[in-house]
Amino acid sequence: MSARTKASGVDSAIVNQEIKKLGIFAGGGVLPRLLITHCQKSGITPYVVGFEGQTDIETFEGVEHIQTRIAASGSILKWMREQDIHDAVFIGAIKRPLLRSMIPDWSTLWFFLTKGVWARGDNAILKAGREALEIRGFKLHGIHKFLPELLTPEGTMTKKSANQFQGDIELGIKASQDIGYKDIGQAVLVKEGQVIGREDNKGTNALIRKLGEEGAILVKTCKPQQDKDLDLPTIGLETVRVCLEKKMAGIAVHAGNSLFLDQSDAVNLADQKSAFIVGVRV
Repeated sequence: MSARTKASGVDSAIVNQEIKKLGIFAGGGVLPRLLITHCQKSGITPYVVGFEGQTDIETFEGVEHIQTRIAASGSILKWMREQDIHDAVFIGAIKRPLLRSMIPDWSTLWFFLTKGVWARGDNAILKAGREALEIRGFKLHGIHKFLPELLTPEGTMTKKSANQFQGDIELGIKASQDIGYKDIGQAVLVKEGQVIGREDNKGTNALIRKLGEEGAILVKTCKPQQDKDLDLPTIGLETVRVCLEKKMAGIAVHAGNSLFLDQSDAVNLADQKSAFIVGVRV
């Protein structure tokens, strides 16, 4: 295995020493629980903000938390102030339809009206949300500042090389950056010099299930304008499994600017099916 971890440029030890309480805005999936476990081992008290229909119940176990509607920003901020929380992380999957169809409280409605982001992409909404929180005295951090080992390493991670797919990888990088710049998605499918699929609001795995083909590759990169503290692209064991079900040739993902979960298990699975996984520079 020839991959090497690209430095994140963040001293996680310094971040951990400075923070005593951390508010965790938790979506679905395993990431929130990984961060909670890290906090508990590092002397940081986690306070979880969970969202109805989004956050897994297991995420709340054994920690201080509030569960509320995703649009109830007034009650969320009030609770965080009561806990004397000044630092926060957004992490975990949020189902995009709810992001658009939520019924806002007055505080959230004011935010959308003044920022004018209701009809724009998720990145614009998240950036405006960050600004609104920081104006109120909160400091936002990326999960990679606490768990830098989750960042995708650069280079080939599997036994199979990606050398023969360099042309398709380069095309995929260009195409994924294009849809990223437009705040549409982060991933594309490429086969034999053609882009055969582009991610939309249904997500990467839905794209693969719908348009994945034998011999195609997945390319996933961070949006050019992405706030890396808010929404790094992520792959994991399930993404690899779905690709292999479609008999795809491999995956290229943005090194140092994406998260790779369950990396060891995912790489082992890819090796069993002679597929490649490579971290690429963009």
